[in-house]
Amino acid sequence: MKYIEEYLGKTVNIVIDRPLGSAHPQFPGLIYPVNYGYIPETVGGDGEETDVYLLGVSEPVREYTAKIIGIIYRENDDEYKLAAAPEGVVFNQAEIAEAVHFQEKYFKTEIDAFYHKSCGAIVFRENAGVREYLCLLQTKSGSYSVPKGHAEAFETEHVTAQREASEEAGIELSFIRGFRMEMYYEIFGGRQKTLVLFLAKCKGEPKYDGKEISAHRWLKLAEAKKLLPADYGSFLDAAEAYELK
Repeated sequence: MKYIEEYLGKTVNIVIDRPLGSAHPQFPGLIYPVNYGYIPETVGGDGEETDVYLLGVSEPVREYTAKIIGIIYRENDDEYKLAAAPEGVVFNQAEIAEAVHFQEKYFKTEIDAFYHKSCGAIVFRENAGVREYLCLLQTKSGSYSVPKGHAEAFETEHVTAQREASEEAGIELSFIRGFRMEMYYEIFGGRQKTLVLFLAKCKGEPKYDGKEISAHRWLKLAEAKKLLPADYGSFLDAAEAYELK
């Protein structure tokens, strides 16, 4: 048996014993909205073959070769599950959680995904007609960033951005209509990440307890570009040039 983490990003052959539209063998009221099966000749956390949710396939199948895009850890159960999709089909951590919710809602789970998605905002205020941008000092890394974080199941991008701003900095956002930018980059273990950023104003000053954020600064464009990671430069330039609607 492989260590379960080694499956992420690998291509495997899956035998489907509970095809899309079939009923759970013990709970006939539970109908599978996805194909569900196992990887032959493996042993999962429960001593049986390693179970796999096959996502992105819209018809019942009996066997399929797909890429493992997620590991679903059950904190209150001995089992873990894998999520797979056809090569080139992307499901981020939130989309995986939504697709498997029909069964995983009965467990406390954590998902390690190959494709990650975070949402946040470039937050600004106007001071004497000049825009100043909010830079947050991350307690753990010691580096500056903007309010952002991982998308969760059944959230819109704006909801994720607002939740993260509230959790990290205690602020309510007023989004500027029409501004949305994306950044793509590779993170640990070859995983892929998408970052979506909006442009937003906020009222008042950030409030935080030091656990995630330990300080903040309001900076003009040139200063903010020096303090934030270089990849944020194009986002800040676009925010500065954006006409408010």
